[in-house]
Amino acid sequence: MTHILVVEDDDDLRYLYDMMLSRQGYEVDIVESASQAIATLTNQLYDLILLDLNMPGAPGTRLIEFTRDDIRLKNIPIVVISANDRWQKRVLDMGVKHFVVKPVTMQRLIEVTDHILSKNNGGSA
Repeated sequence: MTHILVVEDDDDLRYLYDMMLSRQGYEVDIVESASQAIATLTNQLYDLILLDLNMPGAPGTRLIEFTRDDIRLKNIPIVVISANDRWQKRVLDMGVKHFVVKPVTMQRLIEVTDHILSKNNGGSA
C-alpha cells in the first residue's frame, strides 16, 4: 500500500486530507509540525510527503532541507501546499517539484497525488 505523510498544522485540513486520501486507498500518517515529521521520518519511509510551509516552530522548509540531506529520504516526492505562492521559487530551488496554492480542492489534491504516485511507480500519468 502506498504510504503518505501529511504535515499540516490546521486541524480541519488534516482531517480532510486524511479522509480523502484514505478513501482513495492510500495509507496516511498525519503530523502537525516539521519537527514531528522529522521524528517520524527517522523510523518510517513514505512514498509521498504533503507539506504545509507556514507552521509553528520549524518551518516546512526545514523539513525539505532535512529530507534532501538524507540519502534515504532525498528522492521522496514532496508536494508543498501553501497559501503563499511567494515560497514557490524558493522551494523549487530546494528540489521540490510540486507546489499547490491554497485553497486547494480535494479533487485537485487527489489528482496531484495520483499523478505523482503513478509516475513514481512506473505508470504513464
